[in-house]
Amino acid sequence: MKIGKKTVLLSVDLQKMLTLPGGDNYYPMAGEMMPRVVEMIDRFREKGVMIIHIWTKYHNSSGVTASAKMVNPELDGRVIKLKSDSHDLDDRINVCPEDIVMRKFSYSAFLNTPLLEILQQNGIENVLVCGIKTNVCCRQTAIDAVSHNFKTYMIRDMLSTNTQEISDYHLDEINRYFAKVIDSAEVLRRLDAGEF
Repeated sequence: MKIGKKTVLLSVDLQKMLTLPGGDNYYPMAGEMMPRVVEMIDRFREKGVMIIHIWTKYHNSSGVTASAKMVNPELDGRVIKLKSDSHDLDDRINVCPEDIVMRKFSYSAFLNTPLLEILQQNGIENVLVCGIKTNVCCRQTAIDAVSHNFKTYMIRDMLSTNTQEISDYHLDEINRYFAKVIDSAEVLRRLDAGEF
């Protein structure tokens, strides 16, 4: 049963290169979490959560890219060479017509994108963040969501990075200063209770 909600799930960088063995920047932790992520995205949607799939476009000549190497040329050479389709979203993700699929060009999904306007136009109050990497794009997106006055939550069992230890460290810091860290079962409980 769908109930009108004020909650969005930002699904960040669930791209083949990160989620599939053999991907250009595959993380085993990401591969392990994907079945749960796919299931939970569908369950959240069924409960009325707005779903926004966000993926990184790595090569952009529009002038709005804020890549690290453009800001600091000393970081040049750290760009991953990608296979032609490796930046696409993981095919296991069920993208429905009511979902939004949006490109980002930097670490934060808010920088030089229409995300803030989309959230404001839809009356969003709660921002849930899942995806890859906990300590980079997901963290920056969550911090920017807080900066725009959204109640922000990181979903522990739907986030991954290089190792569990790195993820846990950053989630502890995020939980201390920026956003509440919860698991997907707690999200479902809050949705069922009408808290989200």
